[in-house]
Amino acid sequence: MTTFHSLTVAKVEPETRDAVTITFTVPQALQSAYAFRPGQHLTLKARLAGEELRRCYSICRRAVPGEISVAVKAIDGGRFSGYARAQIKAGMTIDVMVPQGNFGYQPQPERTGSYLAIAAGSGITPMLAIMESTLQTEPHSQFTLIYGNRSSQTMMFRQALADLKDRWPARLQLVCLFSQESLDSELLHGRIDGEKLRALGKTLIAFDQFDEAFICGPAAMMDDAETTLLSLGMPGKAIHLERFNTPGGSARRAANVHAQGQTVVIRQDGRDRHITLSADDESILDAALRQGADLPYACKGGVCATCKCKVLRGEVSMATNYSLEPDELAAGYVLSCQALPVTPDVIVDFDAKGMA
Repeated sequence: MTTFHSLTVAKVEPETRDAVTITFTVPQALQSAYAFRPGQHLTLKARLAGEELRRCYSICRRAVPGEISVAVKAIDGGRFSGYARAQIKAGMTIDVMVPQGNFGYQPQPERTGSYLAIAAGSGITPMLAIMESTLQTEPHSQFTLIYGNRSSQTMMFRQALADLKDRWPARLQLVCLFSQESLDSELLHGRIDGEKLRALGKTLIAFDQFDEAFICGPAAMMDDAETTLLSLGMPGKAIHLERFNTPGGSARRAANVHAQGQTVVIRQDGRDRHITLSADDESILDAALRQGADLPYACKGGVCATCKCKVLRGEVSMATNYSLEPDELAAGYVLSCQALPVTPDVIVDFDAKGMA
């Protein structure tokens, strides 16, 4: 279901020179709609220069009644991120989709676990909510964060991390690496990669102790970290990745699929709609939006999973997938922004969210 609500901006707090935290007021009537699993994201919508833009930003704080917060870091050429950092102010209203995403962890009070987070740059954003929620909800669990930045001045959430360390000094281990800042310890200088993780494992961190690992940051770092953790014996199902951007950067069409003229049935909010694909449509989502359907989407790059739907009949082909897990694929879920019909009898259901 595509569910946006207009939320009022309660406050905008600077984190670094190019990053801010935006906190929205959530009225009582909408608090259940904006309940979230730590690690999920919000999709913000705005019309800039006559064009509707949607962007996903991770929720960066634990659940607090009446508010919800995301962090936005401006990127070079980023139209929405530049607008969010410079122009969104307290008192404005912004269209905000209800929380989405498969990444994250729902803490369980009865569980005692040891968790690892590996983040670089703005990849810290979802980790904050996961770490704080887990340490508060699971009183005997422990968390280790490996956090890479260019320098201490570009490090997001320095004060928030210090506050977490003050609250749980024995249960939270912070390991901060800087690639462009001189340090007394060579171990803490450089980027996060396989070599650095193995070096940390020899002297500072026992990687075999962790029950779950969460990774977020640049694609190359994430891939290297995942490969290293696997080589150190961590089960693949215990490693969770959150991608902000596609490695290739631009949308791709499913290979060797010629869908022009094919009709697909879109099921949404209990109703069926027939859409016909044209030669210009890169995906089922593109065709549906062109023909007036109001479907959920954000990144259009196979990353955020906002456009996830279930194939009820027929067969589709996806150009790429960075977000759906193997069990979701086996159950018939696909990313509509990456999918084209292979057979002429395709029905996709946007109401099927059982594995969200």
